[in-house]
Amino acid sequence: MTETTLETSAAREPAVDGPADGAVPAPEDLAALVDVLLAEAGPGADRAELTGAARAAFAAERPRPLADAWWLAVPGEGYLAAFEALGLHDRIPVTVRGGEAAQGDDTKRVGGEAVHRVFVTPEYAGWRLLFAESPLGSCAWWPTTVVETLSAACGRAQLFYEDPHADAMIWIVAEGGSVVRSYWRASEPEWEGEPLPWEEVRTVDDFEDEEEYEDAYPEPNASEAQDIHLAAHHLSVNPGGIGPDTPVRGHGWLALTRAGAGHQGFGAPLTL
Repeated sequence: MTETTLETSAAREPAVDGPADGAVPAPEDLAALVDVLLAEAGPGADRAELTGAARAAFAAERPRPLADAWWLAVPGEGYLAAFEALGLHDRIPVTVRGGEAAQGDDTKRVGGEAVHRVFVTPEYAGWRLLFAESPLGSCAWWPTTVVETLSAACGRAQLFYEDPHADAMIWIVAEGGSVVRSYWRASEPEWEGEPLPWEEVRTVDDFEDEEEYEDAYPEPNASEAQDIHLAAHHLSVNPGGIGPDTPVRGHGWLALTRAGAGHQGFGAPLTL
């Protein structure tokens, strides 16, 4: 099955506010998922039974909070360009539960090369979120480079990254291939671009004197908007804030960082 046929169920059906049936993939897309489930299930697995179970799993999906340590965001309109931009291949539809589980064991080796599973969520409030546990978590996908690449392909893109163990906090906004605003804790400089309208910016009048102000704001374009969840809430979607009232459209996808590597052979099999 070609990359283009796998997109037939990605048409932009109306977004749904609140509880509603999840988006069931088109038959040919569902068949690609069932092929993987059959291969992993082994002898005796029944295609019709797995197809029915997959349909039921997609139909039962409801918007709910997702992991919020590191992720990318692109507009729902035009998100398909992200697959080529990031070198993602062989996508199959996946439930949110299945996509999240795949991120818990996202790497295998093929011919000495690391192959990763990347989860692209349904569209939430106009945005698709991309979870790539190992490439993003390890910064193998360098934050600035990946968000600029995505924004060149999709028009806009954002990256959010927090690692409390390393005291790392990063959020980046890019448009048309260039960063327009970012915060990167402990980098030099920490801030790039001018404050966005939603950011709280304090002035010298908020401090006892100019020296205290300069100690608190050593960079003239700094603001109080350091937290990635606050930034995501204003810029696109905060995964941890997704819930029953979040408008949702379409279903998720699971893709690989190497063409032809196969969805089998990861430590954890694909789940519904």
